[in-house]
Amino acid sequence: MNTLGARSIHLSLVCYLASALILMPHLPWLLVLVGGACGWWRLRVVQGLASLPKPRWVKLILLLMVLLTLCLSYSMDLFDKLVNVVMLGYSLKYIELHQRRDLEVFVLTGFFLASFSLVFSSQPLAAVLALLVCFIHLLLLLTLDVRLSFKQGKMLGLWLLAMSPLAVALFVLTPRLAPLWKMPRPDTAQTGLSEVVRAGDISQLIRSDKLAFRAEFSQAQISTSLYWRAMVLDQFDGEQWTRSALAKQIVEPPDAPLTTLPSYQLLLEPASNNWLATLHPSVLNGSGAQFQADGSWLRSGDSFARQLLRFGQLSDAELQPLPQAEQRRLSTLPPGTPDAVSRLASQFSAQATAQSSVLRTEQAIAAMQQWFLAQAFVYTLNPPAYPAWLGVEDFLLRQQRGFCVHYAQSAVVLARLMGIPARMVTGYLGGEWQQPGLRISVRHYDAHAWAEYWNGQRWLRLDPTAWIAPDRLEFNLQQSPSTAAQWQNIHSWGQGLWYSQGLNQLRLLMAQADFWWATWVLNFDQTRQLSLFSRLLKRLPGSSLWMLTTSLLLLGILLSAVALAKPWRWRLPPAELRALRWQLYLLERHDIHRRSGETLDQFVARVALESPKHLAALRQTVRAYQQRRYLE
Repeated sequence: MNTLGARSIHLSLVCYLASALILMPHLPWLLVLVGGACGWWRLRVVQGLASLPKPRWVKLILLLMVLLTLCLSYSMDLFDKLVNVVMLGYSLKYIELHQRRDLEVFVLTGFFLASFSLVFSSQPLAAVLALLVCFIHLLLLLTLDVRLSFKQGKMLGLWLLAMSPLAVALFVLTPRLAPLWKMPRPDTAQTGLSEVVRAGDISQLIRSDKLAFRAEFSQAQISTSLYWRAMVLDQFDGEQWTRSALAKQIVEPPDAPLTTLPSYQLLLEPASNNWLATLHPSVLNGSGAQFQADGSWLRSGDSFARQLLRFGQLSDAELQPLPQAEQRRLSTLPPGTPDAVSRLASQFSAQATAQSSVLRTEQAIAAMQQWFLAQAFVYTLNPPAYPAWLGVEDFLLRQQRGFCVHYAQSAVVLARLMGIPARMVTGYLGGEWQQPGLRISVRHYDAHAWAEYWNGQRWLRLDPTAWIAPDRLEFNLQQSPSTAAQWQNIHSWGQGLWYSQGLNQLRLLMAQADFWWATWVLNFDQTRQLSLFSRLLKRLPGSSLWMLTTSLLLLGILLSAVALAKPWRWRLPPAELRALRWQLYLLERHDIHRRSGETLDQFVARVALESPKHLAALRQTVRAYQQRRYLE
């Protein structure tokens, strides 16, 4: 028996489309199309324009749809397959959507799909869309008992808003315990930097404006040139740069000295690798990362979701000797070095005449810098191809147009040819300030490469890009005067519009909202919860943790109760009405009740017969009320 009306089916189609939209990037379009067709067929059945299929046809359709879903999701990861199976059940539910319990199952499945969308994306907009989908499903559930109207939808929305203070209190107070099980993460993480770098690899990252991480400083930063050091590439085979086994060794981090610079925290985005980009040198406050022999940090664990890590930036790196064997390894190059490049390096070495090895190294590096500045080098986002060793010669002596990785590679090669230990470093440079000096966002197009050389006492940073394009130290690629036009040309018109000056304020506002969401909601772990409680207890001396927890919970209940009761809309009834209610109350105590549908005049006439002694007071009160109610 069909108990659902066309209005409920229409709204269920809206629910289906809303659920499909928030999951569309992860669903086969054919599956969504089949679900829409099933909903349209159910609507025609309710309207009497179609009939129910026979059971054997229903079984055949179910079998075909299951096989189709398995084929379409064969190459997907486990979580995407799970979502597709649930979406299949959600779509085929239209075949038997004709009773109240069927619609309830349909709504509950919609809630599950809305929660699945938050696994794919943890942005504030994704949470808003998921809440909107849940709200539409609640409206669908409401149609089972009332005739849906704008007033009913408004009332449901106000009730949900009224319960939000209690929900916030429960979120803050509920113990943040480790999960008993983990849902399989979808394979949607960003690629980011790689352990293997060829000339031109990093230039591919500038085409992506995806967020890599955010940083927030405890005190305002004076310097605008922030080098986020991710990994060290110290092996070169003539074509590509890789990391040695020595650099990958996990070691104990250095002890923090008594004097440190202001601390900072990194809000890391989901990633497919475990690299951390930090200011060098830094020390980890807490857990969640491992320290490597080359001074870089790795994220701990086997999955890399959004994570909040806190670091203290050290004032300077410790002076540690570099073994002679390691110095020789980092000063050698594979066979095939072009003769012209070797002669150029010899020219720089000849200008280093100081007695001290440290001074000779600095003189050789200074000579190399002067040569670069005297040439017609150009920093470009569209460099030509420079394959292997011939590419180094072609870049230095003929084309002289390249990206940061070409300059860094050339500096390392020239330094090694001069007998100076050197290595390439990849990471990010700068970022976009949301709050100048305090909060910055770093995206993939901020990827950068530079060099480090050993001066005989310590490792020093060497960035040839700063010689050729000094404005790159102050601005990112889409803001720098020398690269802004190039950056716009290699990106879509949508990205260009989003990063335009007209939408800049809106974009920064949304980035700030996302930072707040990720910090206080997504990363509100046990450490942050206890820290919040500690700060509250300091502001409330003498209060115990139990009293604080109870007070916050009661405050949430009180705010929700006030929002539901709306005391600001209360109006004191007129004196005549209050007097009439009092008389009716007194008569009820004498077992004289006003009957349903009985007018006041009829009630007065009946009281005159049943209890004459109460007649005078009741008649006077009724007369005063009627004059106020009907004559004024």
